[in-house]
Amino acid sequence: MKVNLSIFFCLIQVVLFSQQYNSGLKEGNELYREGKYDEAEVSYRKAMDDSPEGDVKGVFNLGDALYKQERYEEATQQFAKVAATAEDKEVKSKAFHNLGNSLAREKKYKEAIESYKNALKLNPKDGETRYNLARTMKQLQQQQQQKEQEGDQDKEENQDKKDQQNQDKKENEEKKDDQQNQQDQQNENQENQDEDSKPDEGKKKDQEDKQDQQPKPEPGKISREDAERLLQAISKEEQDVQKKVNEEKIKGKPVKTEKDW
Repeated sequence: MKVNLSIFFCLIQVVLFSQQYNSGLKEGNELYREGKYDEAEVSYRKAMDDSPEGDVKGVFNLGDALYKQERYEEATQQFAKVAATAEDKEVKSKAFHNLGNSLAREKKYKEAIESYKNALKLNPKDGETRYNLARTMKQLQQQQQQKEQEGDQDKEENQDKKDQQNQDKKENEEKKDDQQNQQDQQNENQENQDEDSKPDEGKKKDQEDKQDQQPKPEPGKISREDAERLLQAISKEEQDVQKKVNEEKIKGKPVKTEKDW
């Protein structure tokens, strides 16, 4: 009898939890239809605390509420749980469909395409999923083209930047060359001014060489010019002496012929 009572109370508890769960889902669904997605989220989360094992309705509906709030990453997590655990093919197909929608909103087009394909494997007649698949494949193509264009643009910008750097480098080098040329010209002008202010070393050297070439009197000797002048003077003096001698002879008086030193 005690065993039967325990089973009875367990059954009552299960029924109560089930009623609370269903009541929470119903409340959440009403709020969802009214567009009160944040309040519906709260109701679904409360209902999930009392959800029977293996039931995925609360998780699925919570994913819908999060999707409507544009919280796509969180919605993706809920739909992925349903797709992985649901046993009913129809529920599983819907979960893959909604998972594809969330991934597409995140611009994860490759993952979204795989989700749509999984949904179509479970329900090949689902036209809405087929349409979303085609649209997402086009979005993926556009995304890839955009990336290629951005890559080409980046390459072009990098090339322009590199060309500008090379141009700047060239201009800097030319500027340095001009400055160096100006400095060299200033140095050359300064050297010319210094040369003009100095005596002509070449002429000075030539003058010194000419002076060296002229005969210089040796110590104790007289030059040829001086010797000639001296001889001329002696000759004149002798002539004067001889003249005086002759005059004295006439007068009959002796004359000194030696010079006094």
